[in-house]
Amino acid sequence: MREWYDRHLAQTIAQTTSPKIGVEMRCFLLLCAMVVTLGSEPSEAASWSVVTGRTVGAHDTVLDLRVGWPGISTTLLHGVTPKLDLGGIFTFNYGFEGDVTETRPGLKLQALLRANFYDSHKFNFGIHLAPGPLFYFYPATTVAGIALPIGLDFGVHSSSQLNVGLTLDLPMFILFSSNVRRGEFVIPALFGGGLEYFLAPNVAFTFKMGMGPIIYTRDGVANFDLQALVGFAFRL
Repeated sequence: MREWYDRHLAQTIAQTTSPKIGVEMRCFLLLCAMVVTLGSEPSEAASWSVVTGRTVGAHDTVLDLRVGWPGISTTLLHGVTPKLDLGGIFTFNYGFEGDVTETRPGLKLQALLRANFYDSHKFNFGIHLAPGPLFYFYPATTVAGIALPIGLDFGVHSSSQLNVGLTLDLPMFILFSSNVRRGEFVIPALFGGGLEYFLAPNVAFTFKMGMGPIIYTRDGVANFDLQALVGFAFRL
């Protein structure tokens, strides 16, 4: 199959050199041939994941970069066993934990644990935990707290290059009392999913989105929370 596509690509390139074909048509035919060849190339990339309940694999290391709302994050993961990943996350936020009513710069430094409970060729299921300190910056002071997120990840191996995920995230956190915010326990409950498309065995384009209420337990207030991020994951 691979040889057929290579031969087809070579024939298409040769045809585009004909003077009877315009420049625009040559470019279009060449682009189509390259896309077909790339898309049909066998891929082993779906053996690891950062979006679904599947882990990155024993002894493998993955760098996961994401940007969107509420911020920018860098995650480094290492597969300790086939069923367990450990790592860390650095996040710069410009939205207060995804609360759409408040833009606020902040930083988070979190440890990360991902565990897989079930993984067949088609379906997988896992859990993730990412505790760590958080800081949000106000004109008069800095508000500190502790992030205590937990989430469930369900994945579907849709094709050799595509994973589809469904998620239930509880990115809970505790805020310490300050002169601009009262101390309280905050519970966002986000339902969503994501996609993971492998451009190469070691490179994946990722998209993940979750939405739902963010509940401020002491204030008795619930706002709308949205977290939508795109990025790339690289197996190093």
